[in-house]
Amino acid sequence: MRAEKKAAENKRIMRSLLNGEHLTVLQIAERVGLSEKTVRTKLDQLNDWLTERDLGRIMRKQGKGIWLAADESQKKSLKEWLLAESDCQPSNLEDSRGRQLIGKLLKLKPGETTTLRQLADSLYLSPPTVGGLLKEVSGWFEERGLSVVSMRSKGVALAGEEYQFRVAIRDYMMDLMPEVMEALLGTFAPGVDTTQIRNIIVEAENAWRIELADRSFKMVWIMTCLSLARHRKGGTFQQAMEENIQNYNEYAFSESIYQRIEKRYQRRTSQDDVMFLALMLLTAKKMKNFTNLQGDDYARVYDRTLERFVRLIIDTIDSVLDIDLSGDELLYQSLVLHMRSAIFRMKYSTATGDHISQYVKQEYKQTFLATWSTSSLFEEYYDVQVTEDELAGIALYIQAAIIRKKKGRPIRALLVSGSGMAASQLTSEMLKYSIPEITEIETVSCHDFRLSHYPQADVIINTSGTEIRDDRAVTLEAPLGEPDIETVRQKVNQIFYFRKREEFHFDSLCHQLFEVDLFLIRPQVEHKDQLIAMMVENLVKKGDVTANYLESVFDRERATTTSIGHGVAIPHGNMMEVNESRIVVAILDQPIDWHGDPVDVVFLLAVKMNSKFEIKRTKQFYKDFLQLTDSDEKMEAIKNMKSALDIYQYFIK
Repeated sequence: MRAEKKAAENKRIMRSLLNGEHLTVLQIAERVGLSEKTVRTKLDQLNDWLTERDLGRIMRKQGKGIWLAADESQKKSLKEWLLAESDCQPSNLEDSRGRQLIGKLLKLKPGETTTLRQLADSLYLSPPTVGGLLKEVSGWFEERGLSVVSMRSKGVALAGEEYQFRVAIRDYMMDLMPEVMEALLGTFAPGVDTTQIRNIIVEAENAWRIELADRSFKMVWIMTCLSLARHRKGGTFQQAMEENIQNYNEYAFSESIYQRIEKRYQRRTSQDDVMFLALMLLTAKKMKNFTNLQGDDYARVYDRTLERFVRLIIDTIDSVLDIDLSGDELLYQSLVLHMRSAIFRMKYSTATGDHISQYVKQEYKQTFLATWSTSSLFEEYYDVQVTEDELAGIALYIQAAIIRKKKGRPIRALLVSGSGMAASQLTSEMLKYSIPEITEIETVSCHDFRLSHYPQADVIINTSGTEIRDDRAVTLEAPLGEPDIETVRQKVNQIFYFRKREEFHFDSLCHQLFEVDLFLIRPQVEHKDQLIAMMVENLVKKGDVTANYLESVFDRERATTTSIGHGVAIPHGNMMEVNESRIVVAILDQPIDWHGDPVDVVFLLAVKMNSKFEIKRTKQFYKDFLQLTDSDEKMEAIKNMKSALDIYQYFIK
C-alpha cells in the first residue's frame, strides 16, 4: 500500500509538469497535496529516474521555476506510463532494479552514506528487498576494487579509491546502461558541458589525424567529464601513477585533450587525470580488474609484453634472413621505442604518409619480405592490421642492423684470376700476409665469375685481364709486385675510412623523431618562409602538430633568427601545438637567406619538454646534433647523399 501511494504521488507530480508549465516548488506542492520538502525530494528522485531511462530531465533555474525538458517521443512514453497500472515505471522493474541500485550507489559522493530506507524510497522498493539486492550487486563492485560497506548508525557506503569509482561508473554507463549513456553522463558529471567536451575530443582527434574506435571514444568522453566533475566533489587520486606511461603516444594524446580543456575553460587540470586516461587507452581491454595504480602493474606489464613482442619480431626476421641480430642491443632498444608509437598509429591513425614502402621494397627487397613475415604477430598480440608503411619502417631498422653487422666484420676479398689454381693460391696468401685486415679471400676463375653472385665481397681483386665495372674492383696485373699490394692496401684503407666515417648515428632514444618522408632533399624553394611552410605542412598532414604550429614557428622567427651558423638553421615553434615529437630535415641544393646568413641545411624541431621522457630525448638529440654539425666532414656527407632513405639510414645506424 505504501509503494502504491508513493507511485501515485510521483504520477501527480509528473502530470503537473507534462503540460509544459514553469512552476515553483510551492505551486507543485499545492497541486499534488504534499509539503514543499517532500516535493523537493521527489523531484530529485524523479529526475534520476527520468535520466536513467532517457525520458527527459527536470530543469530548475532561479527566477524561471521548474519544468520538464523532454521531446515529443519522451512525453509520449511518460503519458503511457501515467495511464499504465504499474506502480512506477514503464519498463520491467524486475530486470532492471539491480542496475538501478548500482547507479544509486555510484552517485554517492566520496565518503557519503545512505540508508536502506533512502535507497528503498528512491527505488520504490521495500528495505528488505533492497538489502537482498545489495548482496547481489556487491560482486559487481568487488570486481572493480570497490566494496559495499554498512556503517553502524550511518548507513551504507561504497569504499575504494577514486580511480576505482571512475572505472565502475564507466562500466555502469557503457555496459549496463548503454542505451542511456549520454543522458547518464550529465547526471554523473553535473555542471560539465558534456557536448563541449565531446567537441574538444573530436578536435584533438582531427589535430592528431586519428579516429578513436567508438568504444574508446565513449570511454575517453566519460573519463574526461568525470575528472572535471569529481574534482569539485573531492574525488582525487591518493596513489602515485607510474611515470613510464609518459613514454607512450596515449599519454601525449590524453595530454592534448586536457590542454585544450585548460585553454577553453581557463582552469588547471590534474596531471594524474592525464596519466590515468592514457593508462586506460593503453590497456583498454584489461581494465575490468583494474585494482592498483602502484607497483609492477599495467604500464610495466604492457612494457614487458612489448619487449617480448619485439624479441619475437627480431627472432622471426633472423630465421627468414638466416642472420643473427639477437645481440644487437641498439636494434632492440630502437624497435621498442618505435613500436610504442607504431601500435598507436595502427589502432587509430587516419593519416596517409608518402608510402615509404615503395622505397624500401626497391632498395631492400629481402629485408622487407622478411619483415612482412611478422604481419600475423601484430594481429595475435595487439589485434591490429599492420600496413605496408609500418612494415617498411621496421625493415629500415633491420637493414641498419645488418649494415652494422657488416661493419664490424673483417674485410672480405674476392680474387678474380686468369691464372691456374697454384698461382691464384700464392697470390691469395701473399695478400693475406701483407694486409692483415683481409682475413678471407675467395678465388674464382674469370670464366666462372658473375658479378651478381658476389654481393657480400668488400673488395674485388681483378688479375684476369678483363674489365670489371664495379666500385669495389681493383684491376692489377699478375704476378703481383709491391706496388700492386700497396694499391690493394689503399683500397682496404678506403673501405675502413668510409666505415669509420659512417659511425655517426643518433642515439636510439632519438630514432623515433625521424621518419623517411620527413626528409626533404633539394626542395625547390625561393625563400625561408616557403621552406618552413612546406616542412610544417608535412607534419600537419601526419597529425604530428596542429594547424596552429606554423604561425608559432613564424612568431619565433620574427622574434630572433634560428640560424646557428655553418649553413645550418633550426626553426621551431610552440611545444603546446606539438602532438608527437618529430624533426623535419631539408637539404637544399643552393643556400637561401636566413636573416642575413646563407643556409642550406635546415632542421625543423617539433619537440616537447613536458615529461621526463621527452626532456631526456630532447637533450639527447641536441647532444648528437652538436656532434653532427660540428663536423664539416659529416655535414658534407649528408649534403652529398642522394635520397631521403640514405640520410635516414645514416641517422639511425
